[in-house]
Amino acid sequence: MKELGEHVRRHADDYRDAVHEHFFATVAESRQIFALSMRDTHPALGPAVAWVLDAAEDDGTVPAETLERIKQLGREHRRHGFPPEIYPKFEASLIKGFEALALTSHQQQVATRALHMVCQAMAEAAHADDVAGIAPAHSAQVVAVEHPNRKTAIIRVESGAPINYQTGQHFPVTSQLLPGTWRMLTPAHPADATGQLTFHVALAGDASSMLAKAKPGDWWTLGAPAGEPLELRTKAASQAGQAGTALISFGTGWAAARAALLDCLNSNDLPAGLSIYSVMPSPGEHYDTHFQANVQALAPRLSLHCIARSAQDPWLLGAQPQAEGFSVESTEDPMEAVLLHEGTAAKRKRFILVGPADRVEVSREALLNHGVPAEHIEETSWQRGHEWAASAADLDGWEDWDAWAAWKKSEWTKQ
Repeated sequence: MKELGEHVRRHADDYRDAVHEHFFATVAESRQIFALSMRDTHPALGPAVAWVLDAAEDDGTVPAETLERIKQLGREHRRHGFPPEIYPKFEASLIKGFEALALTSHQQQVATRALHMVCQAMAEAAHADDVAGIAPAHSAQVVAVEHPNRKTAIIRVESGAPINYQTGQHFPVTSQLLPGTWRMLTPAHPADATGQLTFHVALAGDASSMLAKAKPGDWWTLGAPAGEPLELRTKAASQAGQAGTALISFGTGWAAARAALLDCLNSNDLPAGLSIYSVMPSPGEHYDTHFQANVQALAPRLSLHCIARSAQDPWLLGAQPQAEGFSVESTEDPMEAVLLHEGTAAKRKRFILVGPADRVEVSREALLNHGVPAEHIEETSWQRGHEWAASAADLDGWEDWDAWAAWKKSEWTKQ
């Protein structure tokens, strides 16, 4: 089925438009939950269907492990407000969209079987969460906004009730400024009983930049939390003879690292052999230095390093004053600096990489080339459409093709 998956991937826009044209005509109220621009309407649909077809057997049977990911998608899509009963209509639209691809009768048959299994799994998962009383989404009001530099916003929101999530998980977020468009954001602290959440938003791409323009009083909608938790404490690491954990965050991936650190500090259980690296494009883009200084004072045995890929800040960055004594290591190759700090213990350490998919993939390759076993490397990454791709090197979903070309040429994009 991989050839069929590639065919869908090559014609993803045509397929997506055909599916939505049918779905909007069949379920008129669906038009209001998607972006106004067709280009931004469900952009991951084609890659997601291709991903399913890649994994499907020759007769269209979808493997159980693939259906598990699809079930999670069904739970996440409850945020749109549709009941599970919508899935037969959605299935009909998915199949109708194949007309734009000129499939053979055999291809149509196996693809139809695969999508029937997918829609059935999503409907069952959504129904199970409905029965369990799990909230499909949360409403929260923006109460404070900070701009430590012109590339970053720190936004605090308050909900009327506690929101449960695990440290390191992310929320799909939208607002009145982003009709039908969602962005994945990770809270910068563990869950608590106050119903408050703080997000770090990078001004990268139109949607994130719109979220960063939030003002106190705005209302955000948060879907159900998703993704794997980020756990710095692990018995498995010590049992495997590892020499501790090194977490490397890129850009606003620092929010997840910050939350994991707070989780350990709150329980007075900071693991031994822990190193934290915050990597930014330039010195002034390190925006949470006061917190970092406080953590270092509270836990002096923690190895905390701030790295910048350039010694100079971009023009008009507008960086706010940083903590007294803040120091940053400037280097064109952050992973070279990380491995130098880790020394001979690097091959025995557990590495956690958090941030944009391109940064994470380059860093993973650097660790592998250094001799770090693949099973010692964990990744939490994001890129539009990347969750349905085999590699961040897939161009599907990249918002900045020029930035991709520059990064591919130098192996590290200078922002």
